[in-house]
Parts: sequence; structure tokens; C-alpha cells
Amino acid sequence: LVRPAAAPAGRTHHHRRHGVLVSMAATTKESRRPPPTPPSPTTKNPVEQIAAAGAVSAASVAAAAVNEAVARSSLSAPDASKSYVATSQAKELKVDAATGLPLSYDKELIERYWRSQGRALQQRWGEFLRLSVPFLLRTATLLAQGGGDALAANDRELAKEAREICQTLGPTFIKLAQTLSVRPDVLPPAALEELAVLQDAVTPFDSSVAYAQIERELNVSSWTEVFSSLSEEPVAAASLAQVYKATLRDTNATVAVKVQRPDVLAQASKDLYVLRRAVEVYQRLIDRFAPQQKTDYVGLLNEWAIGYYSELDFLAEVANQNEIRDALTTPGVYVPRTYDAYCTSRLAVTEWIDGVKLSTCAPEEIKALTPVAQEAFLFQLLKTGVFHADPHPGNLMRMRDGDPRGTLALLDFGLVARIDPADRDNMISAVIHLANRDFAKLVDDFVALDILPPDTSRPTVIPLMDKALSPYIAGGGAQKFQERVLESYGMSKDDLKVGGFQAMTQDALTVLNDVPFSIPPYFALLGRAIVTLEGIALSGDDDYALIQEAYPFVSRELLSGDTDRVRAALRDALYGGSGAASGGRRNSRGLDPRRLVALVASATQAGGASDAASSKTSSFIDLDAIADDVVDEAAALDLVLDYVLGPAGAAVRALLEDEAYAALDVVGRAAARRAFERGVVRTVGRVAV
Repeated sequence: LVRPAAAPAGRTHHHRRHGVLVSMAATTKESRRPPPTPPSPTTKNPVEQIAAAGAVSAASVAAAAVNEAVARSSLSAPDASKSYVATSQAKELKVDAATGLPLSYDKELIERYWRSQGRALQQRWGEFLRLSVPFLLRTATLLAQGGGDALAANDRELAKEAREICQTLGPTFIKLAQTLSVRPDVLPPAALEELAVLQDAVTPFDSSVAYAQIERELNVSSWTEVFSSLSEEPVAAASLAQVYKATLRDTNATVAVKVQRPDVLAQASKDLYVLRRAVEVYQRLIDRFAPQQKTDYVGLLNEWAIGYYSELDFLAEVANQNEIRDALTTPGVYVPRTYDAYCTSRLAVTEWIDGVKLSTCAPEEIKALTPVAQEAFLFQLLKTGVFHADPHPGNLMRMRDGDPRGTLALLDFGLVARIDPADRDNMISAVIHLANRDFAKLVDDFVALDILPPDTSRPTVIPLMDKALSPYIAGGGAQKFQERVLESYGMSKDDLKVGGFQAMTQDALTVLNDVPFSIPPYFALLGRAIVTLEGIALSGDDDYALIQEAYPFVSRELLSGDTDRVRAALRDALYGGSGAASGGRRNSRGLDPRRLVALVASATQAGGASDAASSKTSSFIDLDAIADDVVDEAAALDLVLDYVLGPAGAAVRALLEDEAYAALDVVGRAAARRAFERGVVRTVGRVAV
């Protein structure tokens, strides 16, 4: 299935296999494209190139066969009753009269639409293949012939082609590309530059069409009955809607009017079928060639699909926005109010915000606002369980200087997810154990989160966890993660030693064959949000470490939690655990008072995890380092007393009981001794008490 070298320009060769049409050569447009830059002769020898090309060909044949089987089966729409997406709670389901499609997600009605659109769906599937398969084969061939050097030599041309394909395929695929456009650690600069165009340069539809839709949705003969002014052109155009600036006639308030693109409901429904079919092919290939892998990729796509369709229901978006606005208490973060009387399923009217996209700010500004955005996200995820699942650059706005409402505005709540309390507690526990490299306990967390099965082989998994996760904890994104992984095997990108490569390959094969991990469906939403936020943070600080930066917030939740799961994680942290900081041994003597100091210091940001943990050079949170820092810089006893005996310390008091007083005595004596050694005059009355 590799393009024939002697194919005449403009001619297309096909291979028909049991009714499946697989394109094998360039179209006329492709033939006019300049030839790719030849790969460096040092990248792969001819034998390696032939073997790699054979692998590409074999994979293509397998994909064609699986595609045929999928085409003969009946595909079902996702079941929203099992979804984490915050869908519409309206009692009455509204239906689009022209298409019969539901205005909010409904499995049965979408499947009925699919059955009525058989020919149209096949045409859309054919369009998807016609555009994507030549690009994928061309990329795979470059990789097979010249490796990463060949891809790098053609990166701008490939990036432009990928962006054009997404634009041609329409809103759904633009949405997917936007998610990737904020990952400087994953994609090369050329790809980021091209895909970033889709954040701002989505072609708007005609304003006369938008005005007519506004009037239909508001049931008025002229928009002037509701608005005293309405911008002639959209101030922003996105994949699903575009926004106008307006003034309400009755209150004179400046508002943003979000109007849905015409016909996007039908287009999105067809695209969901296409993606559902594509991922079904991928799932069956994984099941055939890597049966040990238990990830339900269909489930992941289903979760994304429900969220994407739910974004088309603006009434659900308004309800989500109001819920988060009422719950969010993060200082400096503002959620605009909504004007519900003017909102419908295809029209949203909200408070206007003056400002600029966070991603367009200078790196130092992004770095300064990252803790604010991070705090807001963690509050939603771990405190309320209702979180903004689409924080792409256009939805995070640095507000105008001096705006009394805040410094960072959250916009567009079309995609919101809900995490139940048990999963939130498991996530808190996992972050604590991950940050402390307590991988034995992290296995328990991953089992509780359905990432690993209960019968996981711990002797196999724990060493692999250390090698795979420790490099990530240290931060810096995917590029630095790769460097640290290679370093752990005694290699570098420029020096791939045979022994180290063999060891790394063996570990990778062990993961594929012996570790039946899976990615739960809710990770489709959580991962999307984390990927986007981390990407923005890395553009302001290329050493950004998500786990370390999240530690102060998680410490507060850990110290104040009142559930069994959180209390168990707190006991692990205070009694030494089995992580790196304790040398892998549990503290058999009981409470480690230094760890209490460290957690309180992180929770109150009197030192902070990211500052004390060796300035991000460590691959874990060194609780002992934090404790040393606090004893040096502050009155440790006062710090612990103020917290444990205050309103926030109820959970700690309940857990520690008798040991709390002994711990405070130990901490007090240690602080006094260090103060005496430094010749610092301290008041020790409270220590005596």
C-alpha cells in the first residue's frame, strides 16, 4: 500500500479488497506538491527502511480488513447515563424540526438519525478517508524511510497539510486540532504555529445569517427589540459558534452574544459517526495485536463525543456556568454572569469581559497567572467535583488591569464534567503518593481509579512505575520527560547505547504484555483539561511541574478531608509511608512530626512544595527538605499550633488524638534547639505549654 514510485502524475491507483477501497497513490493535487526533502542517509540503512516499509504495509492491510468488518456491523451511539459529562437536566427534550436531532444529547434519537442517513454517512466516511489516509501514509513512509530526521525536514509542509485537512473536514476536526495546538512539549514549533491558526482564524459565517438566527431564537421581528447595538461583524469565530458584542436595550449592559453555526448539529452528528467508526477500527486492531491492553478506546471516544455534542446545547452551557460561578471562590478568578431570559439552545447572552487571551500574553505574565488558573481548576476538580473541561486558550482571559472583578476570567462552559466524591478522594490520594514516589500505595490508588486491575502483579508494576512516572513528576513537559527517561537508561538523544536501548525496549514490552492497564473514560475529559492547562503553563515556564505545583492545594485537602480514603492517605504521609523520602521503609515508630510540619507548610504555603523540593530538580516532593526550610525560616511550633488547633485542623486532630500533643512537643523542642544553636532569641513559653 505504499505509493508506486512510477505512478503518472494525476493518476490514482486503487486496490479493491472485498468491497473496501484503499487509496494507494497521490491525487492530482498531491502530484503538484513539491517532493519531500530526502532523509539523511545516516538515519536508516536500506534493510531497516525495507523492514519499516513492510511494517507500514502490513499495518495498512490489517486496517483495511478490520475496516471491512466494522462496516458490516451496527454502531451504537454513546450511552450518556454512564458519562461524566454534565449534560442537560431539562425535563423536556427539544428536537430540531428539520433534522429530527435532539438539541441536547439523546442516544436513541441520534441512532435514529444515523439509520436515516446511511448514504450521507458513507459519503462522510469516504471524505474522511480520502483526506486523512494519504496524509497518514505519507507521514508513515517518511518515518519508515528516514526516521525523525525526515519528519523534521518536512515538518512545515506536513503541519500545513494537517491544518488544511482539519479545516476541510470542519468543526469537529478543528476542535480536535485546537486541543493539540497548545502542546509545545508534544508537537514541533511548525505544527503549533499552523494549528494555532485554528484558535483565531476559523472562517466566520455571514452576519446576516447570524442576525436572522438571533431573531428566530428570541422570537422577535428585529434584533433591535432586544439590543440597542450589535456589532456588524463577529468579534470572535470558533468551530461551533461566533460571538458578537452587543448592548441590552432594557439595562444598557454590555454583553457577549454567542450564536451557533447553522447546520452544525447535523454535521456534528455525522462526524461522531465517522469518529466512532474510526475508533472501532483502532480498538479492534489493538484487541488483535495487543490483547493485554485493557483500555476501552471506544469508551474514551464516547465520552468525548457526548461532551462535544453537549457543547451544542447552550442552555446546558448556561446552567453549567451558573453552577460554577456560584461555587468558585478562588481569589482573582471571575466567571461572567448570564442573562438567562435571552438564552436558548442555540443562543447564549453573557456578561462582556474586556481582556486578552492568556496564551497571547508574555511568558512572565503567563507564569504569574498560572498559579491562579491552577488553583481554580484544582478547586473545581477536587473540591466541588464540577469542573471546566475545555480550558483552551480562548477560554482563559487575562482581564484588563484594574478590573475590580478579578485578574483571570473563565469563559465558555459548554463542556463541563462531574467527578463523584469517591473518585475525587482517590485522586487526592494518588497525587500525594505520586509526589512522594510511594509507588506501592499508588498501585492501590490506580486500582481504585480503574487504571489497574485488582490482581496486578506489584513486583512487576512498581519498578516500571518508578521509571515511567518519576521523570514526569520533575516537570518540564514531554521533551524533558523523554530526556529523563533516556538518562535513566544511561542514554541521550544523541547517544542511544545498545545496552540502554535494549533495557528500555524490554521494559516497554513488559508494559505492553504484562501490565493490563486501562484508561478510564473520564480521563478523556480530565486528560483534555490537564493537557491544555499544562501546555499553557509550559509556554510561560518550560520547567513547570504540575504535580509539584499542585501539592499545596492537595495538602490542604489532605489535612482537611474527613473521608476514610483521604484519612488513609494522610496517615501514609504522616507516618512515613513507603516512598522515596522514607527510603522505602514505613516509619514503625509512629508519627513523623517533621512530615506534619511539611504538610502544614505546604498547605499554608509557608515554604511551598515547589520551592522546598530542591527548586524542581528533585523528582519527588521531599517532605524532609520542606521541614528543614520551615524550621530555618519560621517558628515551626506556631505554624503547626495555629493550623492544628484552628478550624482547618479538625481532621488532623481527629486522626492524631493522643499523638498530636507528643508531636507538638517534639517539634517544639527541635525548633528551640535549632534556634539556640543559631543564637536566635525565641519565646519558649508556648513550647512549655
